[in-house]
Amino acid sequence: MASLPLRWIACVAACLCVFLVWREVTRLPSGELSLYVLDVGQGDALLMETPSGKQILVDGGPDLSTLEHLGKLLPFFDRSIDLLVLTHPHEDHIASFPALLARYDISNVLLAGTASTGGRYAWMLDEIAKQNISVLVADAKKDLDLGDGIVLDVLWPGVEELAKREWDTNDTSVAVRVLGASKRILLTGDIEEGAENAILKRGIDLKAEVLKVAHHGSRTSSTEGFLSAAGPEVALISAGRENKFGHPHSEIMDRFTATQIPVRLTAEEGTISLKIP
Repeated sequence: MASLPLRWIACVAACLCVFLVWREVTRLPSGELSLYVLDVGQGDALLMETPSGKQILVDGGPDLSTLEHLGKLLPFFDRSIDLLVLTHPHEDHIASFPALLARYDISNVLLAGTASTGGRYAWMLDEIAKQNISVLVADAKKDLDLGDGIVLDVLWPGVEELAKREWDTNDTSVAVRVLGASKRILLTGDIEEGAENAILKRGIDLKAEVLKVAHHGSRTSSTEGFLSAAGPEVALISAGRENKFGHPHSEIMDRFTATQIPVRLTAEEGTISLKIP
């Protein structure tokens, strides 16, 4: 007859197994497009999962906290990411990428194709080459079909525009619209007024129900014309609590209020999650 301690251990083990199974079941694909703006402080990292479970990570935040979030959101034994997108090689968007490349099997990487002298970016490119990972250079003329009826509509940068003038690194951020069955998501990296105006001048369709606000809500982005063209139903801002830059700037928050666009901030609610049918 088993002693009480052994019975207790067996009971705990059984409960743990049930919990782990339940945890993995809750992480199975939901049949919807899932969007998570990760709470990484003053930086950007965004995870999307298609209805069948394909995973796209856009940017990697300012530190390794992105890895912690992935550990909570992805199935325990899932060590693969279908598409890694680096909007631009600034530290608050790229910090976790070396660790990601070491721990996860990355199928494809989408980059802006701009030059950078940053050591972390150079290391990342070298590691991508060593692992023979497929590299896609953003081209506004070439969209990406992710399956499940989900298309990555690449808006910016345009090859022709980049060839004409010298752009600030923020303004060369990869900007895309995620086209789903019922709604569209506009992701803008850190583009500023110059890139926004160039996009508007080209007559690009920006309509989207969900807007990931550019440059953490900086006053240098989210111009009135750009917001009007996008016409979002909700705006999402990733910024650190009480950050030294004052993001999001009060002028931009006032602009969203004036245009009656609701705003959700990671600084207030932590990781923002949306399920889009």
